Amino acid sequence: MRRGLLFCIPFVLVVSCGNKGEKVTREDCTQVADHIADLIMDHVTTHPDELLQQVGSDSGLPAGSTKESLPQFFASPQGKTWLLQRRGFVRTGVEDGVDKCVASASRKQVKCLLAATTRDDVTACDAAK
Repeated sequence: MRRGLLFCIPFVLVVSCGNKGEKVTREDCTQVADHIADLIMDHVTTHPDELLQQVGSDSGLPAGSTKESLPQFFASPQGKTWLLQRRGFVRTGVEDGVDKCVASASRKQVKCLLAATTRDDVTACDAAK
């Protein structure tokens, strides 16, 4: 969870540093937040070693989980439920960025964020003011 929140910090920074040129809508910013949450979840599932380092014992993962066992868990019904719940937590974490996005993001930043496929891409969108 910490990783998810750390990942979304660039989203909050990018949208709070934008210009007020072309106004974006709440729907635009909600799409960005959804996309950022998806990127975080993609990162979690492709880097299970990082996930294991950052989640606590109350994470809901099976006891004794390893980076080798997590992909199998994620493919199970319980794992799919865990991923949906985790995505909800992550999406809630990026919700604060929506209001900041509506208030100050540019159309160029929104397009950049929606096209991002990695954390570095999200961070690079700050230059898209």
